[in-house]
Amino acid sequence: MSATKVLIGVFDSGIGGKLIAQKIHRTLPQATVIFKSDSDFFPYGDKPQSFILRRSIAMTQKLIKESCQLIVVACNAATTNTIKSLRQKFPQLTFVGIEPPIKPIVALTHTGKVAVMGTPATINSHRYQVLTEKFAGQTKIYDIACPGLAEKIEAIIRQRHPLRYYQVSKSEFNFQNQLAVILDNCIAAGVNSVGLACTHYPYLLKQMKAYYPHVTFYDPAAAVVKQVKKLALSPSGVIIERAS
Repeated sequence: MSATKVLIGVFDSGIGGKLIAQKIHRTLPQATVIFKSDSDFFPYGDKPQSFILRRSIAMTQKLIKESCQLIVVACNAATTNTIKSLRQKFPQLTFVGIEPPIKPIVALTHTGKVAVMGTPATINSHRYQVLTEKFAGQTKIYDIACPGLAEKIEAIIRQRHPLRYYQVSKSEFNFQNQLAVILDNCIAAGVNSVGLACTHYPYLLKQMKAYYPHVTFYDPAAAVVKQVKKLALSPSGVIIERAS
C-alpha cells in the first residue's frame, strides 16, 4: 500500500521566507514543508544578478536532495532575477515565485498613485520593469528601494524569535524613523496603496498600519500560498508516492 506525500521546498536568502513556509504549512497540513535559508549569503537584495542566480541554483539543489518537486522561491530578489533561469535549468521541477505585487496594488488604489517597497536588486530588475509596463497603465508608481531595511529586520528576528512568526513590536525596535524616510514623501503626494516586495517587510505590517492607518499595505504571500495549494493538489506530478 502507498500513501501520497507532498514535499514542498521553500528558500530565501534570510528568514523572511519562513513566513510563507508557515502559511503554506497551515494551508496544507498534509504536506511536508522544508524551509532553507541561505543565511551565509544573506542578503540577496544588494547583490548582482549573477550572484543571486548562483545561490538560487545552489539552494534549489539542496531542496532536490530533500526530494522536493515543488519549490517556492520565497524571495523577490531571487524570483525577479532568476526564476526564468531556474525553470530552464530544472525542467523537472515546479517553481512558484513571489513578485512585486504591482497588479493588485494598482487595482486597489483610488488616487492613481501607488508605491512598491523592495530591495535594490528587486526594484532594479528587468522583471520589475516588465511588471510595471504591463500593469501600471495610467497609475503613477513610486519605486522605493530600501537598502538595509531587510538586514535590520533579519537581525531582530534572529535575536528574538527565529523559529516563529511574529510582528516586530515598537518596544523591540521602533521603525518609525526608517519608515518615515521611506514613505512620508510618497504618501504625502497621494499614495494610498503600498506593495511589499520583500518577504522581510511583513514583519513590520503592524507598525506600518499604525503609522499610516489610511494606507493599504499589500503582502503578496497569500497569492503565493494559493498557487502552491493549486499545484500541490493537482495530479500533474508534484505528488510524491511513498510507502506507507
